[in-house]
Amino acid sequence: MRNRLRRFLLPFAVVAGAAILASGLRVGVSAYDNYLAQRAQAQAQLNSHLAMPTNPQIEQQWGVRVVLVQLLADNGLVEMRYLVVDANKAARLHADSTSLALIPWIKVEGTGLAIKSQSVMYHFQHGVGQGLDGQTYSIIYGNANNVLHAHITVTIVMPDGLELQHVPVAD
Repeated sequence: MRNRLRRFLLPFAVVAGAAILASGLRVGVSAYDNYLAQRAQAQAQLNSHLAMPTNPQIEQQWGVRVVLVQLLADNGLVEMRYLVVDANKAARLHADSTSLALIPWIKVEGTGLAIKSQSVMYHFQHGVGQGLDGQTYSIIYGNANNVLHAHITVTIVMPDGLELQHVPVAD
């Protein structure tokens, strides 16, 4: 009788132990995934409250100050908005509307991902008085393959290589 009970309980104990181990692993993996998601959300919230950085060299060389990078149209478009601080220097951004050689591009910090100037869809001014100091312009890029996401930081790269780093992406 004792041998029979042992033959019955041993497989039952092995199956029960395996089930407990599998459940524990599943709970552990789920808890770790939850931790990573909360950490990413906290970082995203921190990034969304970052102040817009400036680069005096870009303002000096190009006559513009980037004031906003945001996602539009269900994240399918990216708007980079800039303020003209010196109309004479900023004129080269507007000189040839058919050329992409003088359009800045955007790279995602910490990755090899980028939105190049070939993705430009529109380049337009807000209001009237083109080329005046204080005028704002927007460059709209296509966000192919969802390269940019809300609350990450990007670097704006000017055609001459000057960079504006740690720019938060708004949604």
